[in-house]
Amino acid sequence: MRRSTGLSLVCLTLFLVAFPLVVGKPGLPMTLKADEPAYYLMALSLARDGDLECDTGDLARLFDEYPYLAAFNLILMTDDAWNTVFFGKPYIYSLFAAPFAGAFGANGLVAFNMLMLMGMIWMGTAYLSRFNSAPIAALFSVGFFVLSTAFAYVFWLHPEIFNMACVAGSLFLVLHRFDDAPALGRWARIGAKLFGPQTRPAWSGALLALAVYNKPMLAAMALPSLFALWHGRQWRRLAIWMFAAVLSMAAVSGVAIGFTGHASAYLGVERMGVPVFDPQVMPVTPIDRPAAEKSPTTNSWTWLARIPEVDLGELTTHVGYFFVGRHTGLVPYMPFAVLSLLLFLLYGRRSAIRWLTLFSLASVALFFLIWIPFNWHGGGGFVGNRYFVNVYPGFLFLVTRIRPAWLTAVGYGLGGLLLGPIVFTPMGAPVPEPTLQAHVRNVPTRWFPLELAFRKKLPGYHGVSLSGAWFFGRKDVLKPKKDEILVHGATQVELWMVTAQPIEEGAVFEIRNGAPANRIIIDLGGDRRELEFAGNRAVRTETVELLPEDAPEPLKEGKRTVFAYRLLIDAETGFVPNAARNAKRKFPVNDFYQGAAVSYLGTQSDLDRDLFSVEWGECEIPGLNPVGETLTVTTRLANSSTETWPSAGPTRVNLSYRWLDEEGHTVIPDGGRTPLPRDVAPGMSIEVEQAVRAPLEPGLYILELDLVRERVSWFSRKRDSSPCQGTVEVSPGAATEYSQEP
Repeated sequence: MRRSTGLSLVCLTLFLVAFPLVVGKPGLPMTLKADEPAYYLMALSLARDGDLECDTGDLARLFDEYPYLAAFNLILMTDDAWNTVFFGKPYIYSLFAAPFAGAFGANGLVAFNMLMLMGMIWMGTAYLSRFNSAPIAALFSVGFFVLSTAFAYVFWLHPEIFNMACVAGSLFLVLHRFDDAPALGRWARIGAKLFGPQTRPAWSGALLALAVYNKPMLAAMALPSLFALWHGRQWRRLAIWMFAAVLSMAAVSGVAIGFTGHASAYLGVERMGVPVFDPQVMPVTPIDRPAAEKSPTTNSWTWLARIPEVDLGELTTHVGYFFVGRHTGLVPYMPFAVLSLLLFLLYGRRSAIRWLTLFSLASVALFFLIWIPFNWHGGGGFVGNRYFVNVYPGFLFLVTRIRPAWLTAVGYGLGGLLLGPIVFTPMGAPVPEPTLQAHVRNVPTRWFPLELAFRKKLPGYHGVSLSGAWFFGRKDVLKPKKDEILVHGATQVELWMVTAQPIEEGAVFEIRNGAPANRIIIDLGGDRRELEFAGNRAVRTETVELLPEDAPEPLKEGKRTVFAYRLLIDAETGFVPNAARNAKRKFPVNDFYQGAAVSYLGTQSDLDRDLFSVEWGECEIPGLNPVGETLTVTTRLANSSTETWPSAGPTRVNLSYRWLDEEGHTVIPDGGRTPLPRDVAPGMSIEVEQAVRAPLEPGLYILELDLVRERVSWFSRKRDSSPCQGTVEVSPGAATEYSQEP
């Protein structure tokens, strides 16, 4: 390696390892995320207590550095009904990070992660320098590791970077061609003995065993090294590799037994994740269980041995997400992996070792996709594919020659477009509705397919049920409100509409605009409509019927299949509903820049259902009532149609009223609503109390009680049947008598 290249890497290493030590905490979120509480407290406990037992002293350390919010997922374990409590995650990462944590707290763990990342960059540079000039090798290696989701995990107090470093080191020590020239000098001879031809296989096997201890499926990454030794007829080194791997695993397991009595936190224990609100109170309490009765083994690795049920359609969908998913895809989060595959096909496709490396990578990916299809992307916390990133370094060892050299520049360009927000805000961006996945809101990431199968697990999204369909989208651009979805103005808002059956007829939407002038485009599965709102009226409502042209995406929900349609709403401008009120605040903020209010009314056949038949019973209408006062009318009514009256949703059935004068002219056309107490099936009778406000002018009036299917029609307008009526004298005096007219 050239001296200038080495000096450049030294400078980069010093900067990247040093700056985490002085970064203020917390970032976003303002507390520990995913499984961080356990790994962080284990490192501190090992550094300061020399054990893995959890007590209130450990909890106090948690609040010392992160006092702003509770920790919501501290993983603990026990084997004696919670009388003795240990941390419930594999300890090996925390053991290596303990010196850094003891000296610098959480910042020390980040510096340790960064040191391992730089170690991988150094190894990648050395490996690629065998086939390329040192500057090109260094540029590619830096881009490979920094411009990927791996860089995000440097800032997680998690073992992903540790596992990556173990996988990278294991492959490097066998697949890299070392220059074993005679060592000159005392220290060079010591180094040659420690990392010579006979000892490198031992270190390789031992390193991979550490990663396998954390995630057993990473054992697949042993295949390239074992094959390389076997193919080269290096039988002794092959035996050394295997012996060192077994010995390393035995040593790690033995240390775990010494600390906790169990070889792993996933074997023979009872585990749970608990929130921590008070550093003085343990979040778990002992269970009164007979001494002879052992704790049940829960949340363990027993799932590794089960035979999975494979749904080929579901697997195909998830494979697509694996490559191009908006939150999890290989392309948006690991663009240098794509370049590595391209270079492999160009220059390394005749190498059996590299084909086996690719097979190992595919095996790890398929293992997660098949065995845990519900969270193969990384469980409760992830940026990109948190599980697969553990073996990401394997792609580097597919590369030999980097030709043409400008492909490296392509990788950097893609990294800037796809990973710039992650690299420059690795601890989270201060944006509306912040999440660690906020970068997916930017172009071009938001152009990638959304992982609809994880729609209820994706941070930063929420949904609402309207008229039998479920709608969901990003929290920062939409707001569910009663029977509507408010969407942001001057923004193309993407929603997804999930239905139990494919939409084979028109889906009817009501679009409400509140801006003085606006243009709103709505597109459902390729059926696009453009609505123009102009004139003096600030609020206008239009109804559109859309029939999707594109086929829906089928999704599994347990044993049933549902169907998802993409709904795009693009309002040219918007308005702030509470602008005047917000302006009076000490620190004015906009409530929501509303572009449109969208309500789904149902399919046209649902709206055409003839449910407008009612049989009125007694209506107790007061004959006298003071002006402007509220009277209560108790009425009994029965559903005489053949359809159920819905009591909820945008087109629910409500009881309401109108006031007429003596000649039958409408005075107050639309009174307040009273919801039905429940859905009313055909033939069912109910009793409803309707609150009615009297007119403000005295006189003789006719009060009509009527049912209304909201956004569709009054019952009396659909049929010739008369609503419930009564004559009321409105005067300053109190009501003393009743009149009843069915």
